[in-house]
Amino acid sequence: MSAVGRHLTIPDRAGGWWHEYVCPVHGVELLPAHNDSFPCSYGCVLTGEPYTGAWAVLAHQAAARSLRRLAVRARAGDREAADLAIDGLNRYADLYARLGATTHPDAQGWMLSGRLFQQALTEAIWGTSLAHAVHTLAGTVDRERLLPAAELLRDIRESARSARQLLVERGDFRHNYTAWLNAAGASVSHALALLGEADEAADWVAGPYGIGEHAAAAINGDGWEWEGSTYYHVFVLRAYLLAIRDCPHETLPPGLSHRLHDMIEVVAVLATKNGQLPALQDTPYGGARWDDEIAELCLLAAQLPHSPSLVFLRPKSGESWREAEAAGWLGGDDLGDLTKTGRSSRLFPDAGYAVLSGTGYRAILDFGPHGGSHGHLGKLALYLYGPTAGWQPAYGVPPYAHSLRRDYYRRTAAHPTLTVDGADQREATGQLLYWRPGPSTVVGASAEVYPGVRFERHVRADPEHLVDVVRVAADRDRDFVLHLRSDVDTQVRHTAIGYQTWWPGDGGLTGHHASIPAAALGTGPDLGPADDPQRTRPHLRWRVFGRQAVFVSAYSRTATGLRVEQTDGRLIVHIGHSDGGTVRWPVADREWD
Repeated sequence: MSAVGRHLTIPDRAGGWWHEYVCPVHGVELLPAHNDSFPCSYGCVLTGEPYTGAWAVLAHQAAARSLRRLAVRARAGDREAADLAIDGLNRYADLYARLGATTHPDAQGWMLSGRLFQQALTEAIWGTSLAHAVHTLAGTVDRERLLPAAELLRDIRESARSARQLLVERGDFRHNYTAWLNAAGASVSHALALLGEADEAADWVAGPYGIGEHAAAAINGDGWEWEGSTYYHVFVLRAYLLAIRDCPHETLPPGLSHRLHDMIEVVAVLATKNGQLPALQDTPYGGARWDDEIAELCLLAAQLPHSPSLVFLRPKSGESWREAEAAGWLGGDDLGDLTKTGRSSRLFPDAGYAVLSGTGYRAILDFGPHGGSHGHLGKLALYLYGPTAGWQPAYGVPPYAHSLRRDYYRRTAAHPTLTVDGADQREATGQLLYWRPGPSTVVGASAEVYPGVRFERHVRADPEHLVDVVRVAADRDRDFVLHLRSDVDTQVRHTAIGYQTWWPGDGGLTGHHASIPAAALGTGPDLGPADDPQRTRPHLRWRVFGRQAVFVSAYSRTATGLRVEQTDGRLIVHIGHSDGGTVRWPVADREWD
C-alpha cells in the first residue's frame, strides 16, 4: 500500500466498509492481504466479500496518504515523486469518473452512502488526503498536469456537500461525519484556489453548517466532543485541524480557536505518561494506523499558537514527511512550543469524566451522558492505569461488524462497575455529587441505572494511594456484583479483612479490599481488551446478596492495611501505612438509608 519504484498501489474498484475487515472467529482485525486472501493472526484465512471490499478501503486510504507523502517529496525537488503523485491522482480521477454519480450499490440502509466507498464518511477522509496532496503539489508542478485532479476534487466537494445536507435534514448536524465532510470541502477548496479557482473555503469553515457552527454544536463547554468517546474526540479534532490549512488563527470563526485549544487540552490531560489514550466509550487505538493519526494530530496541534503540548504523545517512529507537510499549516514558519504540559487531576463536568492523578497512576471515573450510539452500559466505571500498564483499563470494542461489539464489549460486565441481578445497566446520565481538588482530590457521583437501586461511587486520589468506595442500596434483596477488569495477570488472595490483589507492571500495585457485609471476591479467565479478544485476562467478581452493600478498595505501593467503619450511615475508611501512620477518610457526610 505504498509507492514502490514507479508504481503506486491503487485498487481498481470501489471500497466497502472497513469494519468488516475483522476475523469472524477471533474478533481481531485481519492482517494485510496476501494474494487475494486475508489472514488472521490466529491462523484463519478469509477470502471473497466482504473482506475484499473492506481491504480495498484500507488500501485506498493508504494510497491517499502515500500521495500526500509523495507530494511533500516533490515539493523538496524529487521529480520522480512528482510523477508518481500525478499518476496516482490521474488514476483516481479516472476511477471516480467510471463509478458515475450514483451512490455505492452495497451501502447498508443505515449508512450515509458514498460513491467510491459505502460510507460518505470514508470518502470524505480519503478526499481530504487527496486535496492536501494537490495543495502541496500546487506551485511545484505545472498547473496543467493537475487539471484531471481538479475535476476529481470538484466532484468530491459536491458529494460532501450533498451528504452534509442529508445530515442536516435528518437532524444529525452535530454528528462526527459532519466534521469530516466539512474537512473535505474546505481542503478541496483550499487546493482548488491554489489552481486559480474561486476560493470557497470560507463557506466550509465559517459559513452555514461549516466548521465553526459544527464545533459550537458538537463540542461541550469542557472541551470534549459530545459523544464522550476518546476515539471520536480525536477523530473530530483531526478533521478540524486538517480543514484549516492556510487559515491564520485570527481569521478563524469566533470561538473556534478556543474550542480547538480545549479539545487539545482534553487529549493532553487524558493520556498516560507513555502516550496511551484510554479507549473510553468506543474503539481502542493501536498499531501503525493509530501511530500515523496521532503523529498527524501532534504536529498539526503544535501549529496553533499557545496550544497545549502533545509532544509526549507523539509516536517515536513517526515519519518525517508529516513534519515537513505540517510546517506552516496555519501560515506560520515554525512549529509551536513543544514543551511538555503538566497533567494533574481534572474534572470534565459536561462529558462526565473525573481524571485523577497520583504518583505512578492515573484513574478515570465515568459518570457522564451515555454517549449516543457509541456509548457503553458502564456508568460509574473506574479505570486505572500505570505509566505503561493497563491495570484496569477501558476495554474498547472490536471493529463494528463483529458481534462481540454489542454482545460483550458494550455490556456492563465488560466494565469495572456494578451489575445488579446479572442485568445490564440502562442508558443513563450520572450525577456529580462533589468535586474537591487538592493534594488529596475527592470526587463522588451517583447513577440511576437500575430501578429501585441507589448507586454511588466515591474516589479519593493522593500521591500515595487511590481509594475507591462503591455504595449501593436496593428496595429488596438483590444480587450485587462489582466487576474488576484487568489487562495484567492480577493475583488475588484472601486476608483477615477481606482480600488483597497484586497488579503487576510499572513496579506493581497492591490492592486492599474490604466490604460491608462480607462479600466474596472470585476470579476467573475472561476476554481481554477489544484489540485482541483472545488475550485472556482475569475477571474479578466481588459479589454479595442483600439490600445494601459497601465495597472499599485502596490501591497503593505503601499501604499496609485497610479498615472500614460504618456508624449510623456514616462511613469512614482507615488506611494503614508502613511508617505506622494512618490515613482517615470520612467518605460522604450524607444520609444513607
